[in-house]
Amino acid sequence: MRHILTGLMFLGLMTGCAGSNERLLQLQKENQQLQQQLIQARQDIETLTAEKTTLHEKVADLTRVSGTLQREKRARVEEAEQLRKSMRGFVQHQMDALREFSLRQDFFDYIGAELVNRQYSGDENLTLVDSGNRLPGDGTLLAVRGYFIVPCRLRMLILRPGEELWQVVQVSEVLEVEETGLKQIDLDVPVEVREGDILGFSFSGPVGIPYDEKTGRTLLFSDPLKTGSRLHIPEIKGTPRRRAYSIGGVGLFQ
Repeated sequence: MRHILTGLMFLGLMTGCAGSNERLLQLQKENQQLQQQLIQARQDIETLTAEKTTLHEKVADLTRVSGTLQREKRARVEEAEQLRKSMRGFVQHQMDALREFSLRQDFFDYIGAELVNRQYSGDENLTLVDSGNRLPGDGTLLAVRGYFIVPCRLRMLILRPGEELWQVVQVSEVLEVEETGLKQIDLDVPVEVREGDILGFSFSGPVGIPYDEKTGRTLLFSDPLKTGSRLHIPEIKGTPRRRAYSIGGVGLFQ
């Protein structure tokens, strides 16, 4: 019996040793696999680190190139802007010189009644429409010229014929006349006109222009006219209602 028990214990020990060896071998195999995975992970990390360094270098290089291009662009923009300013200044100087020369030499055309002192004055808040002096051709109006007897404020109107009525197609900004005598007030913006247009002058307050009666063909309107206003221009030639005012327009016409 003792021998049988001893055999069974030996057999159990042998079986336990065999199981432990198999487990050890499995752990060793798993350890080797983990070691290989660790080595592969380290290699991947090294590869990614190298790629990251390369990308950082590319980004830094592109940043430097972009900065260079931006500086060059700013330099070109500043150079172009300076050139435009110089050209504008040159052209403006030439235009001012030509304008001054033309005015001094009376190079521009004048359309209106004679600029002389006249017999009557004293009206207020009237619009004068000079139907007797139609514009001789297409062109550009540059100024108002008149013989002023008092300081005043006015606007210049452009009236164009329609089928039955005349229409106000443009009204200038307010023109300030601060001194008396023969004066010319330049328009802030030149006005394009057509052949056959007639001029109007709308006064806010005193009509600072003298007039003669029974001469000329100026019509009087008490209501202020604005762009789009339409009115009838009667034929007043040969009637006692005629007036001539010392005012007109200055410009270049074909």
